[in-house]
Amino acid sequence: MSAREFHSLYYTDCRPGQGLRGGAGFQFQAVSPGTTDEMMSAVQRSALYEAPVDWMREKRPVSQYPPSLVHVHDGVFATARGIYLGAEAGGVREGNQFTHALVTTDPQLYGPIRPAQLWDAPWWVEQPAASTECAAVSAEPEAGPFGVAAVREWVLGQPDGESWLLAVHSAVDRVHDEAAPRVVFVSEDAAIAVRWIAAATLLLPQERALRVGFRVFATNPQYSRHEVLAVHPDWAGSLADPDRNPDSVVFNLVSGKHREVEPTDAARHWVPRFLSADPYDVVDAIELVHQFARNRDARRPVRADRLAAGVLMLDEAVTGPDHAMALAEWLAAPPPVSTTDVVEPVLAAVLASSPGLPVLAKLAEADTEQAGRIRITLLRAEIDEIVRGTPADARAPLPPRQWSPDEAEEACIVVEAAAGAVAPERMDLLLRTATRFGVQPRVGRFAEAAGRFVEWWAQHPHAGADPARWTCGPEMLDLLRDVLARRLAGPHAAEVVDAINARWWRLLSSTISDPFMPLDAAVAAAAVAAGDPAVRQRTIAAFREHLRAPDQPGVGEAVWEALFRTAAPTMPELTDFVTVLPSTALSESLAQRAFTALEKSKVSARYLDVLRVLGHHIGDRKNLHKLWEDDGRLRSWLGGFTRRGAEAGAEVLKDVSESVFTARADEIIAVLLRTAPQTALAAAVQGGNQLQQMLVHELPAVWNDEQAPPERQDQAVVLAFLTGWQDTASEQVRTAFDKALERWAGKHDQSDFRRISKLLRGVDADYAAAWHEWLKEYSQQKPKPTRAREVARRLFGRREK
Repeated sequence: MSAREFHSLYYTDCRPGQGLRGGAGFQFQAVSPGTTDEMMSAVQRSALYEAPVDWMREKRPVSQYPPSLVHVHDGVFATARGIYLGAEAGGVREGNQFTHALVTTDPQLYGPIRPAQLWDAPWWVEQPAASTECAAVSAEPEAGPFGVAAVREWVLGQPDGESWLLAVHSAVDRVHDEAAPRVVFVSEDAAIAVRWIAAATLLLPQERALRVGFRVFATNPQYSRHEVLAVHPDWAGSLADPDRNPDSVVFNLVSGKHREVEPTDAARHWVPRFLSADPYDVVDAIELVHQFARNRDARRPVRADRLAAGVLMLDEAVTGPDHAMALAEWLAAPPPVSTTDVVEPVLAAVLASSPGLPVLAKLAEADTEQAGRIRITLLRAEIDEIVRGTPADARAPLPPRQWSPDEAEEACIVVEAAAGAVAPERMDLLLRTATRFGVQPRVGRFAEAAGRFVEWWAQHPHAGADPARWTCGPEMLDLLRDVLARRLAGPHAAEVVDAINARWWRLLSSTISDPFMPLDAAVAAAAVAAGDPAVRQRTIAAFREHLRAPDQPGVGEAVWEALFRTAAPTMPELTDFVTVLPSTALSESLAQRAFTALEKSKVSARYLDVLRVLGHHIGDRKNLHKLWEDDGRLRSWLGGFTRRGAEAGAEVLKDVSESVFTARADEIIAVLLRTAPQTALAAAVQGGNQLQQMLVHELPAVWNDEQAPPERQDQAVVLAFLTGWQDTASEQVRTAFDKALERWAGKHDQSDFRRISKLLRGVDADYAAAWHEWLKEYSQQKPKPTRAREVARRLFGRREK
């Protein structure tokens, strides 16, 4: 048997030796080669002719029994025609029938033919074969009288044919939905029922139509497994009443009544077209729609699939914005299909409908050969609305796309032409639209319009125009600067300064470069005063390099005036200013401004650094002079101590003020902890009480710093112990170190204690012994003054009075 043939099966009442079983009785009389048991079981379960028992009792003539047509999908596809023969093979009892069935596992063999169209096909067999083997039936078998055009014409000839087809197709369309009711036809004429089934399934794609099982006629509908049934009124019973069967959608073809059926979207779309357009094209369109959905892995098609198929197969125009938008969304994410054969024709149909902005915007997302043309069309449409003054909705970003050179030139011309016609208050929207489309208009091509706009813009600082959103933003900012600079030099200067302070500094702070330019100076002052740290830092940096140009007269004063006219410098900013500015350029007026800033600041290392630079300008400021002298002695000692160690006697530090020690604490601690403990101790003793008081505050900070190296932490503990228990240390210093070391000991263990002991032994064994005694007294929780005195006596061999 060929792979392109249906298996053929005959079933009837056989004489002995006539059928496959060999004995007498109902059985498969003949099958084509290769027919399987599964195929025979499927036919025997669901596709055999059902003889009406009541009619048999009445002994009606054989000619009154209608033929049957059955289709089932039960592991295999089977379509069968049956006829009533009357007496059985033995010639005694009524009930003999003959069924001819086609069976296949390949739905492609049906071709475009729906099973219901096989009614009365000329090749159906009505009598047994000469042997137990029969001929197969070729693929795509010839249909009966129910061709596509014939079915359409028949429906048109029925009363309310369109509304009936709408209901019938909707019911059949839903038969595979969850909990869907079965469809039942009540008809005296089997052919009429089959015609409705054929019409309904022609409006389904073939793949779905082949899965709709039906039986015409069914004598025992309650036992039938088919989704669609036709029953004769004589044995319909209660099924004849459409209103009494909630589990079935009944179409009574005798009374002309049927249950109300809500039309499906597909039925609303295809039924009118099937009855008015070329029905073959409609059937092809339905298959195309199914292909779209299948390629998208969707269970059912969507409206846009049907609209696209209508364009492609029925030459339908796109009507109305709803259809245009549905197709635009479909084109933005089409199923996997041919761009040339499908996407481009559908796109052309949408464009031919003169779509509005929303549709064009959606089309711009589509990746097609006409993408550039679509974007230019959308650009023109949006710009037309802007020029007309139509309120603009928020526009979604467009997917990035590279213009071709010709497209880019055309798009630029569109924007530039519109710039000459748009009102100044809508120029921002126009330029933002250009940015959204990736268009960079050339300001020189609309210079007059740009000039009008910036004049208006300069007088409306709060209009909300944002050049950061324009592709030509830098050029427009240059024009704005020119206008503001001119106005700043005129009678409206105060108004311009207020506008700079309120708004313009945000836009222009990144453009400043020259502190001698009044506009740049005003913008810089406003930016520094605004308080945003990042903007302030960037603004100061813009003028910093000017300070290195001493040959430019007055540069220091110009930069200071530009940056700090309304906001005093912070100490880091002041330090940087006087450090970068060459000393020869530090004028008396600048020094006085710096002193004014110092008066408002706390003494710190930076403070002292600034004071050192201003030393020659201190004059009769005694407090500053004392700080300057003390800091000089301290820095001099730090340099000598770093180079020579203990040889740099620390006695010079005894008169240094507490504020200087505090300000330079980090530097002092750094050099002391970098040297040997005994050397650091000598400096601490020689430096006097103010130095030791500073150590009381700073050394605990070192050993409590989790980021500090462990060795540095240990050095701080050692120096604190050595300093606190010197004979020359004041009671206040001893007590403070004792408390601090007690807190340290409470957080550490024996291994930490042993490390400190080892370091102290490296200085002197007596210090290590004193450490152990202190730890012992600490563990016994003796009062602090007693503990301090006893340890001191052991360490220094003297009795305190």
